[in-house]
Amino acid sequence: MKNEKGTSKKFVFLIVSICVFCLIFLIISCVIFFNREDEVKKEKKDGGSVTLSYTDDINIFSLTNATPLIESVGKTLDSADMYFDFTVDAELDEAKQIDYEIYVEKYGNTPTIKDEDIRFYLEKQNSGTFEEVLKPVAFTGLKEKSELGTPRGAMVIYSDSVKNDKKENYRLRMWLADTAIVSEAVPANYSVKVSIVGKAK
Repeated sequence: MKNEKGTSKKFVFLIVSICVFCLIFLIISCVIFFNREDEVKKEKKDGGSVTLSYTDDINIFSLTNATPLIESVGKTLDSADMYFDFTVDAELDEAKQIDYEIYVEKYGNTPTIKDEDIRFYLEKQNSGTFEEVLKPVAFTGLKEKSELGTPRGAMVIYSDSVKNDKKENYRLRMWLADTAIVSEAVPANYSVKVSIVGKAK
């Protein structure tokens, strides 16, 4: 009988010891788990790029001694000095998308044409044919810098988002509106710089 009681006490002690050990282990595991530092995974991406190239020597588009034109004529000006051709080349590396803005800003000396008398008209080439993407508009500068980075005072003439590498051709025309009042004593001149800004996401 004594033997059985001793064995029984040892067994109970063993069970209690195991339970206490498990409880201590559980407490220590919880403390370690809840006090561990968060793991931060950093990934550096080479987002991509968007560039603007042009057929002229510089990215300046100018009107000199302009005469007023009706809209239908301005939209079809076809001599080399009456339009500005350029290409936008977007290359995505690890980015999923590139947002970009094409803009114009006044360039050089003070123009002799009022902003409301100038007309800008933009086309984009699609399957070999140029199609309108900006109807004829007067120059209206931004009141503040855009989110993508077009500077204050410049005017965005086109914006787009691309999700694949692509090259797109554009043709910009600029003329003096037929409502403009001109003077023979003051030549009608106006120059803009054509630029682009973009951001990879």
